[in-house]
Amino acid sequence: MPTESDRAPVESGASKTSAELSPQKLPPFDYVPSEHPTREELLAGYGPGDLSIPALFQFCFVPPGRLGLLAELATGEDWGDKEYVLLRYLAVHIRLAIEQSQYVWNGDQIVMGAGALTNGSGAPLYLGLVPNATGGENPWVMNWVGERPSTAELPGPPDLGEWPPLDPHAEVLVAADLADPERRVQPPALDGLAPITQVCALAGAVQWALHRGLAVPQIHGGGRGFFVPIFLTSRDDLTATPDAVVPLVPQGDRYVVRTVLEPASVYAPARCVVERGDQLPAWLLESWDASREETEETPA
Repeated sequence: MPTESDRAPVESGASKTSAELSPQKLPPFDYVPSEHPTREELLAGYGPGDLSIPALFQFCFVPPGRLGLLAELATGEDWGDKEYVLLRYLAVHIRLAIEQSQYVWNGDQIVMGAGALTNGSGAPLYLGLVPNATGGENPWVMNWVGERPSTAELPGPPDLGEWPPLDPHAEVLVAADLADPERRVQPPALDGLAPITQVCALAGAVQWALHRGLAVPQIHGGGRGFFVPIFLTSRDDLTATPDAVVPLVPQGDRYVVRTVLEPASVYAPARCVVERGDQLPAWLLESWDASREETEETPA
């Protein structure tokens, strides 16, 4: 690969003959000069994917060692088994950074911020991607993470966009089959109630939470939405783990509830939205911490 000095113009006053006869570093015989891929060409590596982990893996190979190092640098957080939460975070922020051209080139390496992640002293974290030389399915490989990239310009985190406004007065339609015995979440407070009573209790709990501003922004796939905590057993302490959580799906001038989830299961898509984990609501942090303690106590 020619260096900058090899490509430097002939100094003023030097003869053309002397310049031509001076030693030259020739590029390899198979070297073909090329420009950096455009933003559109980079996005084409994702295919028709969205802001999901499978879409990230289609674009970029993330070595476990690099992912683990990034998790260590972003201290003070539990990223879950195999850093699953961190992968969800990167799946959102790497794609958006490319869409918004929030990256710089360092030779053939793409350098971008690791979202809004920082180290223990508050310094931003960065990551580097290089072309995949193995010819694998992913066109890029994450080959570096750290605090001090060797670039003059330091890219910032991408803009996550805007969330649709919430209307606490909108109708809530419960389309989940609450009587299904195989449903993943069975809030004890709904046991023994007639189906219509269960629907009314769940819809009322959603509207109660919306009126109190308890909805949590989240990014799932390619969409931006909200999770709403469901307090059925007690509403004395709104920092405690709720009975369940529901994602709201807007449909015209109403919201549709299609499923009921465990509170801890919504931590990853909600963590993608905030700069720091401690910016999430207390009930979600408590739910996540409790689930991680149960995981650690469960024998392998």
